[in-house]
Amino acid sequence: MKKIIKPVFALVLITMGVIVLMKMNKIWALNHEQNPNEASELKSEQNLNEASELKSEQNPNETSALNSKKNLNVEYFISGIDSDTTYKDLEREIGPVTGFIGSGVIRKYYETEGLIFLDYWSHALSEEGTVIKFMVQDTSRNYKGLIMYVEKYFKSTEYIKKLFAEGKIISDVDKIEINPRQFFDLNYEYTYEDIVNLYGKPHGITDNNRIYYHINSYYVFFQVNFSSNSESKLNYIDLYSEDGKFKCRIQYAPQFINGSLNIFYD
Repeated sequence: MKKIIKPVFALVLITMGVIVLMKMNKIWALNHEQNPNEASELKSEQNLNEASELKSEQNPNETSALNSKKNLNVEYFISGIDSDTTYKDLEREIGPVTGFIGSGVIRKYYETEGLIFLDYWSHALSEEGTVIKFMVQDTSRNYKGLIMYVEKYFKSTEYIKKLFAEGKIISDVDKIEINPRQFFDLNYEYTYEDIVNLYGKPHGITDNNRIYYHINSYYVFFQVNFSSNSESKLNYIDLYSEDGKFKCRIQYAPQFINGSLNIFYD
């Protein structure tokens, strides 16, 4: 009897071992089928996350560059700069300079709409330095004027701002719409008659004999006695916002006469 039990017991053990091995093979085969898919899904998910992170990192810079390029226009140089604007502000708002001019003294410049806005000598000594003025040239390097931003330099600003505050500036007129680039088509040779031919009769005149026009979103003031002297040449114009804030002065008169500096600060 004992001899019969031993072979039967051995057979049972062998059978159980075979069953266990078959189950293990089945589990291994199932895992082998699933793992490539899981790995593929995991890799795909990782790639999406990496792409999303990369896009998240890149978009602010791309958007900033796009906005800077969009802001680089003549309008910005008229209305986007004030007495507190630094060169660092410029780079943030309109991007890096277009290029450099000079061999000894290097001067930075921006180029837009066929005009070059050239850093005025050594004002841009540091990024924190404030923007004082630009010399404006066309792409053939012809002088178009100076554009200046420091309000305190000009004696007439307090008087004109007072006129705005007292409501003495005529506002119920049909303002003239032009391309801002056209402000730099004016030049030193223009007379009062030329301005009237271009814009019509002035919209108003101040007590100290300065004619003005409402052009685009600006009030444009011409120099004192420009309208009363037929021989008077166009030295400069002052641009103010519609709420009476000084924006800039554009000087058309030569910056040097007989070797002497010729900047109008009246």
